[in-house]
Amino acid sequence: MKRFIVEKHSELLLLLIMVTAFLLRFWRFADIPFTFDELSAMSRTVYDNFRDLIKYGVVEGDTHPAGVQVFMYYWVRAFGEAEWVVKLPFIMAGLASVWVAYEIAKLWFNNTAAVLTAAYMASLQLFVMYSQIARPYASGLFLTLMMVFFWSRYLLKGYKIGSLAGFVIFAALSSYNHHFSLLFATIVGFTGLWFVEPGKKRQYMLAGVAIFVLYIPHLPVFFSQLQKGGIGGWLAKPSPWFLLQFVEWLFHYSVWVFLVLACVIGFLFFKSEKPPGTKKKKRIRLFMLFWFLLPVIIGYAYSVFKEPIIQYSLLIFSTPYLFMLMFSYLGPVKKKHLTLAVILILLTNSLTLIIKRQHYRVFYKQPFEHVVQRALELDRNYPGNVLILNNYIPYYTEYYFRKYGKAIPFFTVRNKNLSVTDLRNVLTEIKENLVITSGLEASRFPLIREQFPYWIGYDRGFTFQEYVLARNLPPDTDTWRTKLISEISFADEHNTDWKINNKYVLEDSVSADYIYKVSPGQPYSLSFTRTLNQITGHIYVFLDIEAEIKTSDSLTDAALVAELKNGKELLWWHSANFKEFGVKPGSWQKVYLTIDLQGALKDKDRIRNSDMLKTFLWNKNESQLLVRNVRISLRPGNPYRYVLFTNIPKVSRDELLSFSGVPE
Repeated sequence: MKRFIVEKHSELLLLLIMVTAFLLRFWRFADIPFTFDELSAMSRTVYDNFRDLIKYGVVEGDTHPAGVQVFMYYWVRAFGEAEWVVKLPFIMAGLASVWVAYEIAKLWFNNTAAVLTAAYMASLQLFVMYSQIARPYASGLFLTLMMVFFWSRYLLKGYKIGSLAGFVIFAALSSYNHHFSLLFATIVGFTGLWFVEPGKKRQYMLAGVAIFVLYIPHLPVFFSQLQKGGIGGWLAKPSPWFLLQFVEWLFHYSVWVFLVLACVIGFLFFKSEKPPGTKKKKRIRLFMLFWFLLPVIIGYAYSVFKEPIIQYSLLIFSTPYLFMLMFSYLGPVKKKHLTLAVILILLTNSLTLIIKRQHYRVFYKQPFEHVVQRALELDRNYPGNVLILNNYIPYYTEYYFRKYGKAIPFFTVRNKNLSVTDLRNVLTEIKENLVITSGLEASRFPLIREQFPYWIGYDRGFTFQEYVLARNLPPDTDTWRTKLISEISFADEHNTDWKINNKYVLEDSVSADYIYKVSPGQPYSLSFTRTLNQITGHIYVFLDIEAEIKTSDSLTDAALVAELKNGKELLWWHSANFKEFGVKPGSWQKVYLTIDLQGALKDKDRIRNSDMLKTFLWNKNESQLLVRNVRISLRPGNPYRYVLFTNIPKVSRDELLSFSGVPE
C-alpha cells in the first residue's frame, strides 16, 4: 500500500514536471524562428529525388549522418515548410525525453532520483532550447534515451528478447542521427559487456552485430564525408576549461541554480532512507559517470588534435546521466520534502531561464526572419524604396518572403568574394533610397555610408547586427550617430594624442586645407595612441578609423594599421592596405579600418587600465602620398552576439543606447 501511494505521488509530480516542460518548450510556439542550422537543413530539402538528397543534401552539403535530413525531407513534403510544422516533432521528442529519463532513473534507482532528474531535464536551457531546434539534438536525446531504456530493461527485467530488439532498433536509429549519438550508442553497447550474465553474452554480442548490419547502408555516406574533410572544422578550438564552462552554462550562470541543487541533494540526503546498494547499482553509477565524461574527452581530444567539433549541444545525449548519478545516492523521502524540492527546482530554473538567460527574448530573435520583418515594415512606409543587403544564402531570405507573402529587392554578398571596389560598384548601382543590412562584416559599415550616409536604424541580437541607412534622409527621421574619439587637424600644432612631424605639414594652395606629406623617408607616421579605458567603458563597441589619402602612383604599398597592446604584449593587430580599396593615383579617396573590440579582446570581461590602442600609417615600400584627414570614431557594438552560450553581459541600458537619436 505504501509503495502504491509513493508511486501515485511520483506520477503526480511527474505530471507537474511535464506540464512545466510543455509550457517552457511551447511558449509562443508559432513565433519561434528558424536558426542558421535549421535554414541550412531546409535549403537541402528541395531536391526532386532521394538520390540527389543523399548526394547533394548530405554527402556534399552536410557533415551529419543522413537520418535527420532524410526525415526532414519527407516531413516537409508531407506537411509543409512552416516553422512550427518543422519544429513540432523535435519539440515532442524533447518533451518525451523527460518522461523516458524518468523511467530509466526509476528502473536503476528509485522514484526520488527519477523525479529530480526529470525536473532538471524539464527546465534547463540545454534541454529546452535544443528541443526547439529542428536539428539532430532533441531527436538524438530521445533516441539514445530509448536505447538506454530498453538496454536497462533487458539487463534488469529478465533478458527478454523484446527489450533487446528495442535496444538494437534505437541504437541503430541513434547511429543515423548524429555522430555523437553514434558514439554514445557505441559506449553504451560496450558497457553492457560488464553487466550481461555469461550465459547471455553471445546473445548480446549478436545484438551488437545486428546494430552494425543496420548501419552498413550508411557507411558510404560516412566515409565520403570523412574524405571531404572530416565531420567538423568551422569551430574554434575549445578552451582547456571547456567542461567547467559547460557546467556554468548548463546551470544558467546562476548561483541560485547551483545553490538549489546543493541544498536539494544535501537536505534530501539526510532526510531520505539509505537506498539499497546492489552490485549492479554501484557499477551503473561508475558507468554513468563514464558515459558523461568519455564523449567530452573524445570530443575535446579530436577538437585539439584533429579539427574542432566539440560544442555544448553534443553533450545533450550524455548529460541526463550526470543528473541520474547525482541523485542516485538519495533514497525514498517524505512526499512533502520531495514536492518542495521539485517546486523549488522548477521555479528556480524557469525563472533564471526567462529572466537571467533571457531565453525567449534572445532565442526568438534570429537574424534571418528579423531582417525581412524590418525590411517589409520599412517598405510599407517607403514603398518600392527599400533593399536588403546581407550575407545569407538566398534561400534564407526567400523563405521568409514566402512566409510573409511579399518580396522586395535584396542582394547577398554570400560566396561572391567581393573586393572593396566590387562592393562600391554594387552600392553605386542601388536605386533604392534605403538599405537594411544584416550579417555583413563590421568593416563594411563605413564603406556603405559613402553612398548611404544617413544612419537611421540599428538593431542587434544573437550573431547579428542590423543597420538601416539612407541615401537621402526621410522627413521626420532621427539618426544614430557615431562618437568622435579623435580627428587630426594638421593646422593644429597641439595634437596631444597624435605624433606627427610638423615639417611635413603643407598648405594646399587651391583648397586652403592643411595636408600631411608622407615621404619615402617615413615608413611609419601619423601615429595615435590612447588607453582604451579613455575611449570606452566596455568592449561592446566598434572603432572605425578612416584616412583620406592621395597617392602619386599605382604601386604605392601603404596601409592603415591598428594594434591593441598591454605593455609589450600584442593583443591584436590588423592592417588595411590601400590596394584593397582600389586607390587611384591623383585623386582623394578614403580607406577604412574597423576594430571589433569584442572580438579583438576575445570577449574579455573588462578593459584593463594598461590596454592601449595605437593606429598609424605604414608606408611599406616608402612611396610618396598625401593625407588630408584621419578620423577615429566609435559606434555601438553587440553585447548579445554570443549570449545563447555565454553569460549575459552587464552593460547598462544607458551605455547601450547612448548613441541613439542624436543627429551627427
